[in-house]
Amino acid sequence: MPEPVPPTVIDHVVVTSPDLEAGATWLDKRLGVPVAGGGAHARMATHNRVVRTGESTYAEVIAIDPAAPAPDRPRWFDLDHAQETHLATWVLRSPDIAATASASTEAPGAVTEMARDALTWRITLPADGGLPLDGVGPHIIEWDGDPVALRLPASEARLISLTLAHPDVDRVRRHLDSLGAVGPIAVSADLTPHLIAAYHTPAGPRIITGLGTDTLSIESERQIAMDLFHLTWTYLDMDARTAIHDEAMVATAEASLWHWRRVGAASQWAIGEWQCSRVHAVLGHGDLALLHAQRCLDIAESERVEDFIPASAHEAMARAYAMLGDMDAAREQRNLAYRIAVDLDNEDRDIIEHDLGTLPIAHH
Repeated sequence: MPEPVPPTVIDHVVVTSPDLEAGATWLDKRLGVPVAGGGAHARMATHNRVVRTGESTYAEVIAIDPAAPAPDRPRWFDLDHAQETHLATWVLRSPDIAATASASTEAPGAVTEMARDALTWRITLPADGGLPLDGVGPHIIEWDGDPVALRLPASEARLISLTLAHPDVDRVRRHLDSLGAVGPIAVSADLTPHLIAAYHTPAGPRIITGLGTDTLSIESERQIAMDLFHLTWTYLDMDARTAIHDEAMVATAEASLWHWRRVGAASQWAIGEWQCSRVHAVLGHGDLALLHAQRCLDIAESERVEDFIPASAHEAMARAYAMLGDMDAAREQRNLAYRIAVDLDNEDRDIIEHDLGTLPIAHH
């Protein structure tokens, strides 16, 4: 039986441009923060600007360096054909690039040694300089030392989710699974392959797509929220999660809620808060579990929501109090949930009672 592939995570997204200054201005405008770091890649005759967009992710703008001699091979990221600034591709970080590349269901390209100033790394690059899987498949990277994001100053821009839109969603999902990719990565059906990156910025939520538009239809974003919700459950249901999976589970639940807050109604907001509460309870984060459970309950009490949500809110409160060791409060919340569940239809009542049965509270 083959060894399992080590989990991999989003390292950065790549914006290509025919001109670096124009590309940096383009991304500055969208993220609301200066894209200031970066340098030159002599091997590819390119230069870049970078900005941190979270704990361990960043965004890169890259362009041909007109002052550098042409390389002896096609430039990476399809830059030889870049005619406009756009979100072109993304990069997945691996602790073992050889293992990840060999497990890939799509040809990732050769593992290539790269450097910029004092930074060194290896990255998979197709021989023709093209983009894997029609632009939605990632390049794979392994850094020497800390990932670049950890070496950059913090910024107020934060990557929330990355969606891979492609006509063959099963193929894309198989590819992500083969790479061990974890995190808030959704896959959606679209005739035109492209990426969709969602950011929280100082100016509020922003969407950047590879199609040159910065908007999504409500239906498309609702599907992203739903996909991330279901992805969170795959992490919750795992028998053996690593710390990387735990971080991915939190990020994915928060990303689903972020999108629901934009395009959902009160019921979806409440369910998103409930799922965040469950995730933190499973991880033993009692205070955060209680915070999200209280938000869920506040929505249930102040907005028009589906009938089962108040019971779920009290169940989440009970679970959070149990994690915090306040068993009296936990039992009180559990009993409130049971009383509400009595009046629900059979299916909703069974779900609520099943959840209540998993609470770490002795029945008195």
